[in-house]
Amino acid sequence: MKKELFNLLMEVKAEIIKSIQPLGGKKTIIEIQEQPHMQVQSLAKVESTPSEVEKDEESLPETLYYEIQDGACFRKIAYTVSGSIDAENILLCLPGLLETKASFLGIHHFFLKTPNYKVISVDFSGRGQSDYLDSDQSYKMSLYLSDLSQFVEGVLFRDQSKRPKLTVLGTSMGGVLAMYLCKLFGSKIFGIVLNDIALTVNWTSLYSLYKSMKNDAGFKEARELARDFDVDEKAMSDVQLPTHFDLAYQADVWGMNFHESLEGYKGRVSLIYGGDSKICTKRRVSEAKTHIPRLKTFEVPGAGHPAPFTVPVCEFIQSAMI
Repeated sequence: MKKELFNLLMEVKAEIIKSIQPLGGKKTIIEIQEQPHMQVQSLAKVESTPSEVEKDEESLPETLYYEIQDGACFRKIAYTVSGSIDAENILLCLPGLLETKASFLGIHHFFLKTPNYKVISVDFSGRGQSDYLDSDQSYKMSLYLSDLSQFVEGVLFRDQSKRPKLTVLGTSMGGVLAMYLCKLFGSKIFGIVLNDIALTVNWTSLYSLYKSMKNDAGFKEARELARDFDVDEKAMSDVQLPTHFDLAYQADVWGMNFHESLEGYKGRVSLIYGGDSKICTKRRVSEAKTHIPRLKTFEVPGAGHPAPFTVPVCEFIQSAMI
């Protein structure tokens, strides 16, 4: 089981690195403002030419913190912001299970040259630059959803006189959370874009993902893996527990179904999927189209799980926000 888990983590890490590879062959001139301890700092660079970059330094990415109230305790989650300060169009980016907000650096770069857009990417608790939980607390989906709802209310909807046009982009687990945010906020969310996660995840797909990984790097201790992924060691163990996914969903012999989370939601729903994905298969894409006739889809040929943020993918995301 440890070997299978490690194999899974190695593929996830490979996909994370692939998804933030530079968008072209031009010189790197922008650096994301991250803390020195951040493991992905060497990757936290995006590419452009001077003519593509907004001259206003306030539009460049910066990392901020939002304080979450968790019972009697407080902790901070980190988020990176780029784009126009008073932009009407806001893209909130939610990473996958063991990803950090660094996986969206290509998205930040893409929208820098587009006026009236703001991109915000978030580190869930126990990941990246966000605070870790205390030893007596557990990482679970309901905690991430509660943190996100506080963040959306306190940062994006704080000014009641303005109503931003909010689109939520979620990768894998982040896509599931995007669906549940629709259930909480309804019409306040203009649309969601799901990265390689449909309305159903097959049990067999999850199992095959574990079984199909090839281990080329050898076994690593959990502590070393946690450092490589910039994730709390406890979070890496908690995500393996049955209690980690504690949100309501419908289960059947095929898998986990999230249809109910979008019932009654009238906003836009878009789906990006890898042509070779084991999680978001073509059959599940077809099923999602039947359930949501207005669904817009974009296939990335040859891609696995999750789909990388190439220029065409970024352009599709932008089209979903119009």
